[in-house]
Amino acid sequence: MFDKGLKIFYNAALIMIFTITNVLIITSVLFLCNISISYMHLPVAFVLSLIELHLINKENYKNILISSFIVLIVSVFSVNICGQIFDTSYDGNSYHKEAIGLLKNGWNPIYSSAESFGKKIDYDAGHTIWIENYPKASWIIGATIYKITNNIETAKVFNLLILFIVFFIIAYLINKYYKNKIFAILMPLAVCTLPILWQQLLSLYLDGFLGFILLLIIIYMYLLIKDEKKEYFFVMGCLLIIIINLKFTGLLYAGLFCLGYYIVYLIKKIKNKEYKDIWQFTLKFILILIVSLLIVGSNSYVHNLVLHHNPLYPLIGKDKKDIMTPLQPKSFDTKSPIEKNFYSIFSYSANIGKFNNGEPELKKPFVKTYYEQMQISEDTRIGGFGVYFSGILIISLLLIITYFIILIVKKEYDDLIMLGIPFIITILCLFIIGETWWARYYPQLYFIPLMATFILFKNKHIYKILGTILLIMLFVNVYSTTRLMFLNKLPVSGQSRMNLEENKGNNLLVKLENGHFTGSLFNLKDYKIDYKLTDEIKNKKELYIGKIECEVKK
Repeated sequence: MFDKGLKIFYNAALIMIFTITNVLIITSVLFLCNISISYMHLPVAFVLSLIELHLINKENYKNILISSFIVLIVSVFSVNICGQIFDTSYDGNSYHKEAIGLLKNGWNPIYSSAESFGKKIDYDAGHTIWIENYPKASWIIGATIYKITNNIETAKVFNLLILFIVFFIIAYLINKYYKNKIFAILMPLAVCTLPILWQQLLSLYLDGFLGFILLLIIIYMYLLIKDEKKEYFFVMGCLLIIIINLKFTGLLYAGLFCLGYYIVYLIKKIKNKEYKDIWQFTLKFILILIVSLLIVGSNSYVHNLVLHHNPLYPLIGKDKKDIMTPLQPKSFDTKSPIEKNFYSIFSYSANIGKFNNGEPELKKPFVKTYYEQMQISEDTRIGGFGVYFSGILIISLLLIITYFIILIVKKEYDDLIMLGIPFIITILCLFIIGETWWARYYPQLYFIPLMATFILFKNKHIYKILGTILLIMLFVNVYSTTRLMFLNKLPVSGQSRMNLEENKGNNLLVKLENGHFTGSLFNLKDYKIDYKLTDEIKNKKELYIGKIECEVKK
């Protein structure tokens, strides 16, 4: 019963992944045909995902029906939560909502600029350089949901759904390969403690979502080099299409981890003289890249290449926009990547940078202050993995290195390859890539304590007890780190909703804080509130999350 039930929930998780991928492909192809997002995009993508699930693993229709019913229940529940709780973040209420709102209202990024389309719907786009050139996967997903619900807050539902997806995929795979029910429950619980995801859970930030997709890519890439099953290839293709079109860094990180396992695959196949397998394996990944970059990426990578002669514009190249240096502490200007990481990981959690003249302050591991907890936000700059993370990381590194030494001595190379490749790549990036100090830009650093937890749970009884202790530490860390965020978010959401309801149908004069939070104007549109932007408010009152000032037009 446990195995059968887990398989049904695993299939539900796959349906979600396939649906997301189908939405991206359908939308991108229709963009090229000059057709914008419609009410039918999501239902068609969902039906196609059921057909795909049957084709790749020959699952019977009864089980597919049960899995699809679970998907609908979980999705409706998650959408309802997201619709009730407002995104209070800076980026969420700026370019994220702006892009999603424009896409929902008919913007086609292939054939028109955000500015010109915005004028058609009486909206002044304020972040065009980002929304026109950045990869748009999360915005497309959000816009297809927003199109149906007419509530832009529901667009952030992907952050809730990924928790369901990751939990049941990992639970199913562990139960399948290790035949251990307790391990199959505890390990996905550990994985779901990713602090970046919980900090961003009820916002449109996508770094935690990207981190989980990357983790699944690592898992399925390892499974592929062991067993080239059609199901694993299809899932891997979907995950790569998603992550490559989430952020430019998704392409980089997915490429690095896949390359590590691909080298192992090549060595094994060349040693066995299985050259035909190499060509077939490689061609499949080339096909995935073509779909990811040229079709789904036509509105970002290809668009940038054609207009700016640079597929990664505006983040690299001679005309790049430096968004990191102005936001980091001044002392980081002269530090190497590994020095920045050291100070970020082992300092008090704080949202500091040049904008407030803040500098990181080193602390002892497992020390926590109330100030740190108050500093946590969707994009915490220093100590972003949590108030106890530095201590957990030290313990995890010692455990992993000890385990690797034991594996080398015993000449047991399977686990060494499975865990060693992502471990080495994760550590090397800390020395090479300058932006990894900012936790949300490098969520995979959290994979290190997850590897340590995995090692403990898969071994003998005494190690399982230690694994449980480490799991508890992970839970305490994420709870202590995000508790105040959620406590603050709930009353603000209630007040915002009440303010919007009170002004439903009104004509308002609206002033934005420093011209920012332009995306939140779509919240006004959702509540049928007419507005006119102004620089001066006489009878001021707060309207929405304290960042919009307004007065009713006489």
